[in-house]
Amino acid sequence: MRLLSTLLPATCALALVVDPTAGHSIGSVAHSSFRRPSFFSRVSSVSWLRKQSPILISLPDAAQDADFASWLALQAARSVEGILANIGPDGANVAGQNVNPGVVVASPSRDHPNYFYHWVRDGAITMRALVDEYEKSGNASVKAIIDAYVDNVRSTQWTSNPSGQFGRGGLGEPKFEVDGRPFVGTWGRPQRDGPALRAITLISYARTLQRRGASIDSLRYLYDLIKPDLEYASKFWASPGFDLWEEQQGLHFFTAMVQYKALLLGQEMASDFSDEGAARWYHIQANGLKQFLLSFWDEERGYLIETLASPRSGLDAALLLGAIHGGSDAVFPIHSDMIITTLQALVADMRARYPINEQDSYDSSSFPTAVGIGRYPEDVYSGGDLENSELGNPWFLCTATVAHTLYGLVEHLALSNSGLIISNLTADFYLPFISPTPVMEPHYCDFSATGIWSRSAAILGFMPGSRETEQVISNIFHYADGFLKIVKKHADAEGNMSEQFDRQTGFMRGARQLTWSFESVLGATKMRERAVEAIEKRRAYFERF
Repeated sequence: MRLLSTLLPATCALALVVDPTAGHSIGSVAHSSFRRPSFFSRVSSVSWLRKQSPILISLPDAAQDADFASWLALQAARSVEGILANIGPDGANVAGQNVNPGVVVASPSRDHPNYFYHWVRDGAITMRALVDEYEKSGNASVKAIIDAYVDNVRSTQWTSNPSGQFGRGGLGEPKFEVDGRPFVGTWGRPQRDGPALRAITLISYARTLQRRGASIDSLRYLYDLIKPDLEYASKFWASPGFDLWEEQQGLHFFTAMVQYKALLLGQEMASDFSDEGAARWYHIQANGLKQFLLSFWDEERGYLIETLASPRSGLDAALLLGAIHGGSDAVFPIHSDMIITTLQALVADMRARYPINEQDSYDSSSFPTAVGIGRYPEDVYSGGDLENSELGNPWFLCTATVAHTLYGLVEHLALSNSGLIISNLTADFYLPFISPTPVMEPHYCDFSATGIWSRSAAILGFMPGSRETEQVISNIFHYADGFLKIVKKHADAEGNMSEQFDRQTGFMRGARQLTWSFESVLGATKMRERAVEAIEKRRAYFERF
């Protein structure tokens, strides 16, 4: 960690503890016994902001990066097209191949690797993206695809399979043939994230229909599909299963996160349908999951681990995916200190892991630059490449997931209308984004002089509107852009993305036109739009002074 004395002179000494699961802005500080120093008062901050307003954050000048700005708009549209192309029965990549309506095919690839299946997890995540598209546009054709997926869920839930029957473990089956038949080959089963993700998607669809005027009674058919998945999540969250990469059996952060979110949402939905016994049950199980999730924090390593009692390092892009698809304000939101320090550790590992990362550089400044991100450090899966089967590669979806997480952090920081608290836990992430240029105004507070050290102890605080606070927001935004620029570099000219790109050459490999690659990049671009809106609101807020 960089010595604070090389960054800024100390101006005050004060002990403070922040909640690392909740965030890091001053507005998120746990301060039951903490009283802010006087310079955090509104009077002094307003006076100071009037003098400092020229340094408030500004968005990137599109004219300076017109190519990237154009690509962002095109790729969002191309990603939607890529998703629709892989959905039966009429998607461009699957038409005429006996794919049932509403079935989401993971990839058109049929060999090395064969991904021509419907995975419950991939299908639910993909349809969640289409629910968002429908809510935004009201497009009737998108709604028809979602409705076909709903019909497919009804059929899939009742299809007996190697994991069991309906009500007897069958909902934990990870994938099905595209014509609806069970997949009977050897596989990593059960996988307990699928039912939770499917419940999240169907609840989201129900809420969207409500906002569009549907009565709660008219949505009973959806609740009849949602409840079995909630029951499965509520009864099996403490039982081991395979992870989202289908390789390790055990208890997993990603799975627990999406189960927790499903039960939180399910509690509210059960109450709406006067199913109070179920609502109470989901509430109790969600509270148990909330406490269980804390066990994934490894104090010695200083980051979250994906699988408990695993011989691996524990670093995994699935940790960030868990925050994206299962995060809540109550535990591990996307901007929480524990998620951010885990992201920092993952990126640091990947930076040195793949030779292609030495070639990918988009920023001549001294601030951190983006790199291609793989699934986890120990990965040896090469996407079905029989010649290089012992070498993992960066993945499009993992690289976009880091961008998504960083944009979520930017949105949070920008909307807080508050200052920035840096803890021991997050110092390695934040300090490189701050210029070491000395400043004269007393707009920061050095907490490190207390000599108290714990991972959650604050060491530095900056006022809202200060050069450092606004610089951090701006630099993280540009850092996030770098990860999407890497995606842009390795995708093809039509916006197609495979599963991976080669660790040496950068050329695409693995399953072609992977549905999850399209979904992850679409999600990152949408979160970027939210971050931009938040920055604009922040700028408007401070310009009042």
